[in-house]
Amino acid sequence: MSSQPNQSLIDGIRCLQYLVSSDKAVGCRELARQMDMNSTRVNRLLMTMASIGLTIQDEHRRYLPGPGIHALAAQAIRGSSLFAQALPQLEAHAPRDIVVALGVLWEDQVIYIWHSEPGERTRASQALAGFRMLPAWQSVIGVSLLAAESDEQLRPRFTDEQWAQIAPLLARKREANHLIWHRDDGEISMAQPIDNNRAALAFAKIWQADDTHLQQRVTQLQALAQVLINAR
Repeated sequence: MSSQPNQSLIDGIRCLQYLVSSDKAVGCRELARQMDMNSTRVNRLLMTMASIGLTIQDEHRRYLPGPGIHALAAQAIRGSSLFAQALPQLEAHAPRDIVVALGVLWEDQVIYIWHSEPGERTRASQALAGFRMLPAWQSVIGVSLLAAESDEQLRPRFTDEQWAQIAPLLARKREANHLIWHRDDGEISMAQPIDNNRAALAFAKIWQADDTHLQQRVTQLQALAQVLINAR
């Protein structure tokens, strides 16, 4: 039996993940461009998945997630120990006056398991899967997780502009167990990896914070991260 990965299976799973992460119907060519894959192959994969209900087409022949996704989503949630154990802790302990997010890295994209906005207590239905997929270089979660890889591994995957932004952040993260990002518009965000760098917890939309307040937020972030770690 061959030990080589099955490329058709890999491409099909990637195709489905990109489709599900889109917030609108997507044509084959657009999806192929996002995945850097031949459009004919993408179309064949999507049609195959349509045969088992994982995708459907709209009136313009663009693709959408099909009804089979609901079953797959429910099974995936049941199979995710991180999801099951982190959810009640975030509902109970996440601060309500800032953004709190929990995310994982996939193909240099951040997938959010939890993303709550400032204000009154966020319902679980709003915080779960309530935020789009985001390129890792734009996300404090993404950069904090990328820091576990070497510069030699990372550099070819980003443009010069993207690398100029994240290189100093990567260096800063490697010197500490958390990352603080002062953005150009004055917002401060911070993240700490958990679960052996398989996920990261983040606080964002922190404004006009002096050193004392910032340290209080770091302490709060670390305490909540430890709660999630202990729950696993």
